[in-house]
Amino acid sequence: MSKGTILITGFNGYLAGRVAEAALRAGYSVRGTVRNMAAGAEVQKALQDLGYGSGAEVVQVPDMAEPGAFDEAAIGCSAIIHLASPVSDVWMLEPPEVVRMAVDSATGILESALKAGPQLKSVVLMSSAGAIFDVPTKPGVYSEQNWNTTSEEAVEKLGRDAGGLHAYCASKVAGEKAFWRFRNERKPPFSMTTVHATYFIGPPLVPWKTKEQVPFSLTNLWKLLQGEDVPGSMLLYEGTVDIRDVARVILWSVLNPEKADGERFLCASATGGSQANADILNKHMPSLGVAKGNPGQGYEPGYPSTSGSIAFDGSKAARVTGQDWIPYETSILDTVKVLAQLLE
Repeated sequence: MSKGTILITGFNGYLAGRVAEAALRAGYSVRGTVRNMAAGAEVQKALQDLGYGSGAEVVQVPDMAEPGAFDEAAIGCSAIIHLASPVSDVWMLEPPEVVRMAVDSATGILESALKAGPQLKSVVLMSSAGAIFDVPTKPGVYSEQNWNTTSEEAVEKLGRDAGGLHAYCASKVAGEKAFWRFRNERKPPFSMTTVHATYFIGPPLVPWKTKEQVPFSLTNLWKLLQGEDVPGSMLLYEGTVDIRDVARVILWSVLNPEKADGERFLCASATGGSQANADILNKHMPSLGVAKGNPGQGYEPGYPSTSGSIAFDGSKAARVTGQDWIPYETSILDTVKVLAQLLE
């Protein structure tokens, strides 16, 4: 007997499969929205292969920024987890349009939530670390207390010339502000929570089939596996978190609506980087033969998330959920086991 249905938007994303798995494990049914039904079917099959039978339903929402886009999908759900984001559109559309889509999507899902029925207890919005730090980024340790104060203004002033990074960050900030404004003005009967994360690592539920599917956050790890020299730094920072941990924090927010209501949670577990990854792989998977670089340089032992010039404090989420993060080395090795299949 299911405890209820959880709606997960962006069902075929890197994070979503692990969120669905966590929800099913907790005794819920899931309903996932996708733009493309074929992509959703892959997630559905992966969940069935794990033994979750018919617990996952897939529905098509071609344009999530359309008014009422999620009305039908939300009916009867006990929670909504809004993961869908126009990430692929960030570099193609003009920045003001990316921001508009994010705001329309955030408010649209909440309007649908109001029509979903009295059984709906919580809505969780997946935001990003990009809503927490300014661009250009100043050195420091960032937490839920911080907000990006520069990207919205840059998009307003520069329009199409603001660039993809400002467009992405501004969309996250504007979407989240609209989310909290809705809570303050409409005072809905359900709890509302935002979750933020640094770069995603960890094994996907559905293995990548082509190298084009490898997420941006794994760019440098993938380069290392392909035999390149130890790559330089990632864009802006090196902070990471395992998608299985992000899924756990999201599900905790759903299961604890009173405690999670009105909260922002930053998921940030480690700061490693390419040299750390090279050292981990040369120690634990030497047969891969990745570049050695300068062993031990450029990272701190234990990979604390608060290390590095642009650093993050994820202690609040670990504290409230009562569970620490997956160790960085475990995440890297689990991720590489999936990535390595693309080398065959």
